[in-house]
Amino acid sequence: MLSRLAKFVSGSNRPHASDLYLQRLAIYESELDEPERTFTGGTERRIDIHAFGRDFVPECQEGSDEGYVLLTNGMSEQRMPGVHGDAKPRAELMWYVREPTEEICANLRWLANLPFIDSTWFGFGHRVALPRPPVAGTDFETFLFLTPIIAPDKRIAETLEIAGDPVEILTVNLISHQELALIKSEGLDPFLDLLDENDYPPIFDPARKSYV
Repeated sequence: MLSRLAKFVSGSNRPHASDLYLQRLAIYESELDEPERTFTGGTERRIDIHAFGRDFVPECQEGSDEGYVLLTNGMSEQRMPGVHGDAKPRAELMWYVREPTEEICANLRWLANLPFIDSTWFGFGHRVALPRPPVAGTDFETFLFLTPIIAPDKRIAETLEIAGDPVEILTVNLISHQELALIKSEGLDPFLDLLDENDYPPIFDPARKSYV
């Protein structure tokens, strides 16, 4: 796998889409090992979802909290329309989940396609509001994008690049109406403080109560 990564990093010719796919996967695997499952996208724009198993309890602590890191592969194939300022023009999405259910994967793939459907772009702090909860078991209706804070995931974000463009890794989160109102009225920082104060779990929990 590392030799495959070196090949893409050192190659001088412009890679094909299949080469870029393998390049991204090699970078993912360098930090997360091989995916346990891959959900292939059958749409015109190929966006696969890799499911990497992870124990989310830090090595320095006891116990276990097993789940999956879901990571798209293909969203960054093209630039998002209308990116502003210094924001990264390409992105892939990451979602920490207990199980990679069909419902969750469908939502993740839909989000990854949305910038190209609506001619928009996603960055840190951006939101996607929905008319109803997208996942069974939750009342939350708004997706919020943040960036990774777990070391291997941060390294993926620092390494990933396509055609000279850095690629943003955005983590997917669901928030309540009250939390959305706080962000709109006071900005994102007070909400991020609430996440810290409430020991926000990394793995998506549909039963999470609103922090506001």
